Amino acid sequence: MSTPNVIIVLCDDLGYGDLGCYGNEVIATPKLDALAAGGLRCTDFYASAAWCMPSRKGLMTGVHPYRGGMDNPGLLRSRTMLPEMLGRRGYASALIGKWHLGMEPGLHPLDQGFDYFYGTRGSNDPITVHGQRQNYETFRTARAESDWPVALLRNRDEIEHPARQSLFTRRYTEEAIRFIDKSQAEQKPFFLYLAHNMPHVPLFTAPPFAGKSRGGLYGDVVEELDWSMGEIVRCLDEQGLREDTLILFTSDNGPWCMFREFGGSAGPLRGEKGTGWEGGPRVPAIFSWPGRITPSVSDAFMVNVDLFATLAAMSGAEPPAYPLDSLDLSEVLFAGAASPRSSYLFFSSGHYREPFSYRAGDYKIHVRSNDMLRDPITGEDAPVTEHDPPLLYNLRQEVGERRELSETHPDLMRRLRDEFDAAAGMLGYEATAPYRKPATGSAPG
Repeated sequence: MSTPNVIIVLCDDLGYGDLGCYGNEVIATPKLDALAAGGLRCTDFYASAAWCMPSRKGLMTGVHPYRGGMDNPGLLRSRTMLPEMLGRRGYASALIGKWHLGMEPGLHPLDQGFDYFYGTRGSNDPITVHGQRQNYETFRTARAESDWPVALLRNRDEIEHPARQSLFTRRYTEEAIRFIDKSQAEQKPFFLYLAHNMPHVPLFTAPPFAGKSRGGLYGDVVEELDWSMGEIVRCLDEQGLREDTLILFTSDNGPWCMFREFGGSAGPLRGEKGTGWEGGPRVPAIFSWPGRITPSVSDAFMVNVDLFATLAAMSGAEPPAYPLDSLDLSEVLFAGAASPRSSYLFFSSGHYREPFSYRAGDYKIHVRSNDMLRDPITGEDAPVTEHDPPLLYNLRQEVGERRELSETHPDLMRRLRDEFDAAAGMLGYEATAPYRKPATGSAPG
């Protein structure tokens, strides 16, 4: 069909190693494993940022989330978002779940092209709990839903406060199914953005899933997300829409491991949410479209910002006239072609304004790094280490970023440092100082 239905399921803080099809042996995800077996399971797919809000901004706009500054509501308001672009092709669109891109005039989901919104303004953890910044202890002890007063909205109306977070995943699934049924009855192509709050801390799950997983409470939450995906697929099958619908299941960033049993797993990757290491932005991603996507595993380099150009090409929609940072992945998804993406500049989180790392082909450099966003006990921001010379890794040979190569590849490291500076400049950030050879010692040629 020329205007396929599109479903993007975005989990919050789901780690690369949290699903059975990505190697997890204690959390049962049979529905997602089946989706992966019948679709394209990606092993080299990135969120556009290692942090919630900018990752969603990149996904929705097709523009690098740090271009022009991360906190620029006016600039964000002026950009065309996915539902606006698809709406011009006749798509009905709904956001079910977390928005996190602002509620000021012009930024509400209904102002950005969505026909329907049911969910939360942002994350499910208020900035402070009982007057203190969240840390491991607050997530361990503040376990009642009333401890985390988050509002649930329908369109522009607040319908529940504090919301029943244990019912989020179930309610979102039911709303998503109603939207699919309504779109089918109206015979309109649809764009469904199902943005789960889970498994972001604090963790809550519906009673049927509580205590069922060998992965503890975190596993219970992920297994309910697996159930949700199964219900969406079942609905499509019953409506005869499965072969007319592209599904992407992914995460907004890596797991928040610093919160221990309340955080997920990055699997073989180093780092976590809020870092420039692979565990921050590299995420699970499953594309499914029976009859169009051949079941396989793909190691093609992709970023969620590329969905914008891809969906424009698939639907025949007209992208905005201003430059995008998005690349069309259609040939990757449908023909197994090499990815058009060759590089990307990574930041760590909203707390740090400087770029941290840069990927080009098989290689990645780190100009600065942090191991976590903040201390899980004190809540203090974690230190950032500057690297001069930058750290260099070959991700194809060793994805865990443990074997550092700058001494054995000095020319490559210097070239990538220059590319890092150029990429930062393109996004409006001042280029870092040129590479300086250390005063003591010398790298072999």
